[in-house]
Formats: sequence, structure tokens, C-alpha cells
Amino acid sequence: MRIVMSGGVMRLATFLSLFLLGCGPDFDPPSELHSLRVLAVQKDLPYAPPGATVNLQMLWQDASPLAGREVQVAWSPPCYDPPADLYYACFSDPNAFGDMVAVQDPGNPEHTSFPVPLDIISRRMMGADASNNAPYGVTYVFFAVCAGELTLLPPTSDATSFPVGCKDTTGKLLGADDFVAGYSSIYSFDGISNNNPVIKGFEFRGQPVADPAVCLKDDCLPLGGSAPAVDFDCDDPEHPEQSARCVPTCADDGDPACTGYAFRPTIDKHDSANQDIDEVSAKQLGRTVGEQMWIDYYTDAGGFKSPVRLLNDATNGWNDDYGTEFYAPKTPGLSRIWAVAHDNRGGMAWSGITLKVR
Repeated sequence: MRIVMSGGVMRLATFLSLFLLGCGPDFDPPSELHSLRVLAVQKDLPYAPPGATVNLQMLWQDASPLAGREVQVAWSPPCYDPPADLYYACFSDPNAFGDMVAVQDPGNPEHTSFPVPLDIISRRMMGADASNNAPYGVTYVFFAVCAGELTLLPPTSDATSFPVGCKDTTGKLLGADDFVAGYSSIYSFDGISNNNPVIKGFEFRGQPVADPAVCLKDDCLPLGGSAPAVDFDCDDPEHPEQSARCVPTCADDGDPACTGYAFRPTIDKHDSANQDIDEVSAKQLGRTVGEQMWIDYYTDAGGFKSPVRLLNDATNGWNDDYGTEFYAPKTPGLSRIWAVAHDNRGGMAWSGITLKVR
């Protein structure tokens, strides 16, 4: 099982000890998708004021050799202001996770919503706060993506253990390649808001990718894993622009020895760096602090020169050089590229394109 925190990522593999060793087997870079993965969870209100309704949507992909299999996507009810802000303190309520297993939306599984209580900030205040921290409340919403059947696990003595598992048709619990669980944390402040980054398109080889070859926001969700990538003809005389998304195979299979093809999502500085000051950090530090923004790149075939790129620095500001290069795989076929833009205040946006390797 893999536990993912949206807005900062934490993965706990079933055999965690492998990841704690100083040496061990080589693992694929996180940017290379070969299994069931959750790439992002976006909330429409990264900072959600008391009384608001927050909408969440998930981008996921099944990049395993068994892609096309049935996958369950489920969300928990919201968990408000748990003790000490610990996400696993929410596990003490078994009813919430019983509902997660029993109640799912087959018609709109990548979406959920919840109301923010009017007293989410005031009820957690224990007298005057002498620190520089801005008063806040926090909500956790948990999610699970399972290439099998979700099941409620028996209680254990480990208070940090996620109470939901994923089993195959024989009843065997599945591991990290077939089950991803995690949570999204949504903070609430009085008078402090934040918007998501804005991605308007995609560039590949220095040229804009024409619609509908690029997906944005909800348009990407049907491609998240339940539907195959859409094939196209590299030599179609009626659509000559498609040839730009066709690249030759590389015997070095996505390594830096391959030819690099420049690409990046189209992100407008003025739309995305929408608030110059990170007001929460500025209050804590007593000085002006800008928003930090970065992009994670993912592919299900091939590799990248730099899978993570800086978009906006808290001190130096905007970075126009936020793109990277794609290295083709050795096997012909379709290759998806995802760009997920983040900010340090819970904001997120994504875009994707499909390439043809031949």
C-alpha cells in the first residue's frame, strides 16, 4: 500500500524497511509510472474559509501492465480539527472509514465535496495565542484507489495504521502497485485565501500543442486510468501538427544519452503567482515571503532531464525556465506526459499530452 499526502507527498510502502536501508535495490524514479498511481488531488479552495463548500478532484493513472482493469476510487467523509492536527487521529472514528468502503460514486468517482464548519477556527482556539501563527482550522479528506475491492481492516494496536485495505478476488491484500491511499489537507484562515496555479496549454518542441491533443483540468480525468490514451496518425495530411508529437525510439530507454525534446505546460505568471505574499509565512517570520511554486513531471514511458522544476521562488520570484526535456523509451507506442504545478499553500493544477514513439 502507498499512502500519499496531497500538498506535500508521503509514501509508506507495505515493506517500509526497504526504504529505510542505506543501500538496497534500485527503484524507478518517482516520475516514471509503472503501476497504479495518484498524481494529484486538487481542491478548488486551497485555503477554504469557514462556511465554504470545497470541491476536490483527483488525477490518477493505472500504468501497470494490467491497465484497463476495474479500479475503485473512494473518498472518506471529512475529518475536522483532529487532536494535534495529526491525520492519523482521524482513524479513531471507524464509522467514517466504513462509509468510505461502503459508499462510492461510480458515476463521478474522481470528485468529492464537503462543507467547512463555521466554527472550524474558533473551536480549536484555546485562549490567546502568543505566537506569530495565524489562527487556523484544518480538514482532512482521505482517498483510496484500489485495483480490487476495498475492505475495512480489523482494528490494530498501531494508531497510525490506515484502516482500509484492498483485496483481490481471493481475499489477499494487495500492495503498493495496486493500492494507493492517502489524504488531502485543507486549511482554513480568517481573511486569507489562495488560488490554484493556472495552466492554459502545453508546448512541445517549442510549439503550442493544439486542442484537443492537450488536456486541462477535468478534461484529463477520463484519461486518469479508466480510459486508454487516444492514438493518432503521425502522417495525417489533414492534421500535420500531429507529427510534432511523434518521436523516434531510443535504445537507451529514457536515459540522458537519448535525444532530449523540450516541453513545458503554458503557465502565465500573472494568473498563477496570484498573490505575491505568503501571508501565513510572513506572519510567522515577521518579513515578506513570496509563494513557492514548482512543477512535477510524470510519464508512463520514457524519462526526463529534470522531473521537478522551480516555478516561483519565495525570495527571487518567477522562474521562466520551468520546462524540461523528454527522453523517448526504446519500445514503440503511446507515451503520456503529465505536468502537475504546485504551490506551498495547497494550490495545484495539471495538464497532459500524449506522444507517439515509433
